[in-house]
Amino acid sequence: MRNKISLIVKVFISGVFLFIVLRKIEIASLGKTIKSCYLPVAIPGIILALLLSFLLSLRWFILIKGNFGKEINYWEIWKFTMIGLFFNNFLPTGAGGDIAKVYYVVKERERKLSLGSSVIVDRFIGAVSIITIGMVASFLSENVEEKVRIFLLIIFLFLLFFLFFLSNRKIASFFYSPLRRIVPKRLQEKIQLLYNAFSDYFLKRKFLISALAISFFLQIISIFSQYLMAISILWKEKIHLNINLFFIYIPLIWVATLLPSLGGLGIREFSYVFFFSSYMGKDKSFALSILVLLTIILQSIIGAIIFFTSDISSRR
Repeated sequence: MRNKISLIVKVFISGVFLFIVLRKIEIASLGKTIKSCYLPVAIPGIILALLLSFLLSLRWFILIKGNFGKEINYWEIWKFTMIGLFFNNFLPTGAGGDIAKVYYVVKERERKLSLGSSVIVDRFIGAVSIITIGMVASFLSENVEEKVRIFLLIIFLFLLFFLFFLSNRKIASFFYSPLRRIVPKRLQEKIQLLYNAFSDYFLKRKFLISALAISFFLQIISIFSQYLMAISILWKEKIHLNINLFFIYIPLIWVATLLPSLGGLGIREFSYVFFFSSYMGKDKSFALSILVLLTIILQSIIGAIIFFTSDISSRR
């Protein structure tokens, strides 16, 4: 019953946002806009977006390697990543595929809590990098609303706190000490196990720094690929589009897709129109979201092929 309610809520939220977006644009001109894309620029942008899965996998693999050595190989992690992208379409929010990644990475392996935690740590590192990029870009750009800068700064400081909390046990102990007297002993043990499972990844500084470096590179390439798609849409109009806008607004769109929905559907499209319509127009902003959606669908297809043709789907 709970799953049915969750699905209904996701469908409703995605439907509402899609309805709002479709009311704002001219459907008749959308097809023409997409067809008029300058392919020599659009195709490299789409290819770059598709290749990001290898960097996503590498970031996750490096984290696991720091704690588990050669127990899991890179190509297995890549398969789990693609399957996660496939399941993103059915599970809650744009990060729902992480549930599938946890399920398959811990299957038939020991140290399940520690291994499963790697998925959340990987997601956290991704959040740190994309929000940092957005915050820095907002403060380096002149024509940005102050509330956007403050919003990104608050999220950045929140993530920074957890980064120090998980990488420094003295800081963690300082904040946890007042709670020791009111938390039951059994629960304290579980909290300690959970904290150790996460903090172990942050104590491996060499691997953590490598994962962060890859994540920043990954996010920059991701933003640049979407910039290329936007340029391909505006090619004939010869409209100059400042790439700084993408470094500011793509992180905000990423935050928006964390809301309950069908893999971010509806919310993502609404966000592109909301943030970019002032610079590209509503129809062209929506066309950009469609190209981004195309890359997501292509990744999902690859993930579906891996899921249904490999022995992974038979692991129960």
